Amino acid sequence: MSLKHKIRLGVGLLLGLLLGLGSYAIAAIAYLEHGAHGIEQADFDLARRTVLAIVGAGTVLGVALVVRLPRAVVRPLHRLRADMEQVAGPGPATRVAVRRHDEVGTVAAAVNRVLNQAQDERRATLAELLIQRNRMDSLVQSLDEGLLLLDQHGTVVLANPAACHLLGETAAALLGRPAAAVARTNELLAALLAAVAAPHPSDAVVQGPVFTIAHQAPEPHYRLTIGHVAAPGPEGGPPAPAGHVLCLRNVSDFKKLDQLKSDFLATVSHELKTPLASINLSLFLLQDERTGPAERQRIAAGIRDETQRLLNMVGQLIDVSRLDAGAGVRLNVQPLALADVVAYATGIVRPQLEDKQLRLEILLPADLPAVRGDVEKTSWVLTNLLANAVRYSPPGALLVIRAVPWGEMVRLSVEDQGPGIAREHHKRIFQRFASAAGAPGSGGSGLGLSISREFIAAQGGQLWVESQPPAGSCFAFTLPVAGPAPA
Repeated sequence: MSLKHKIRLGVGLLLGLLLGLGSYAIAAIAYLEHGAHGIEQADFDLARRTVLAIVGAGTVLGVALVVRLPRAVVRPLHRLRADMEQVAGPGPATRVAVRRHDEVGTVAAAVNRVLNQAQDERRATLAELLIQRNRMDSLVQSLDEGLLLLDQHGTVVLANPAACHLLGETAAALLGRPAAAVARTNELLAALLAAVAAPHPSDAVVQGPVFTIAHQAPEPHYRLTIGHVAAPGPEGGPPAPAGHVLCLRNVSDFKKLDQLKSDFLATVSHELKTPLASINLSLFLLQDERTGPAERQRIAAGIRDETQRLLNMVGQLIDVSRLDAGAGVRLNVQPLALADVVAYATGIVRPQLEDKQLRLEILLPADLPAVRGDVEKTSWVLTNLLANAVRYSPPGALLVIRAVPWGEMVRLSVEDQGPGIAREHHKRIFQRFASAAGAPGSGGSGLGLSISREFIAAQGGQLWVESQPPAGSCFAFTLPVAGPAPA
């Protein structure tokens, strides 16, 4: 029976007794008013007992309703509240018990439906959080940058493998420990904490100093970046500090680039100073009246050579600036004969060959096919390769220019008998300013090979080196074979 029916039944019984008592009293009064005759004492006693019985029954029923009805209403509500508190507590309970199929039971069933819905949403949220956590964990673990996370108490709560490797510590030795305690025996971590403690803005990512880590050679330079973690303030107040994120980023390439640029500037300064000083001296000699005509001609030729050297260097710098600006390489591609390119380039370096008494051997097949390329750029590349070969060849050595078909390409190479280049420097010598860093081939601006590779790549070919000390070097490049002329 539902709670509503119980209340209706109790109130109905009480009302029936009251109505019966009232009806009996009204009937008795009416009987007396119309002149009752022959009323015996027994009739009065019966009437009195009847009234007392009805009053007694009404009283008992009223007392029972006063005692039982609130209990019948409140007890299920108390049980429902207790069950809900148990569900809301830290215990294992996840449902409210449905003991009866009344209104309270209906409320309990509705609460269970809400709880089931909330539990499903909680499971979905937890699953999404776990997925996001696993993604972030995978991302942090795979970073090649060292990452440390300290909480507001200075305890290490996260350290990825890169950070552990840089610090020379295991994850177990770092996680959960105060960073200050670990820093007592770890110099790098002590330096990092000192950088964190230094005054700096608290609302921005701070670029810290660059640290040199000896055991990370040949890339030992790492820059510290400090990020601040903030927690929401109480009652919407200002955010409170919640720790720091320390990131160690490898900046060795930037340090190398800075060093290369510094060395390049020093080399270019020297390269410019030498011809300018020679030109200045030559002009002084030309102004001397005692200088004869023949000597003046020789001095003028020397000025022309030094001027051409300066023009070549400035031209290289212009080419590099154009490539850096994204202008690309301007080409005038057309079928060309490599024999003409070889003849032009060897004519340029002929005086240098004679000055060092070098022997030049040119091996070009008679049936060598024409190639597609830019005459000017290809001649510049071959001249640069020949100039390098002349520079590093011992006096009286042999230089060989060789061209052979190479599938759909033609391979042209310059072979010398110089000191050779170690395999670990093969890639580096094609980088800009590489020779200025003291690599084999130093003494020039370090731009020739880099620009040469750009020129050949723009024409659809490749430029590389084959060398191993002390067997000399072979610089080779390829160009595509020119197709048949369109009809």
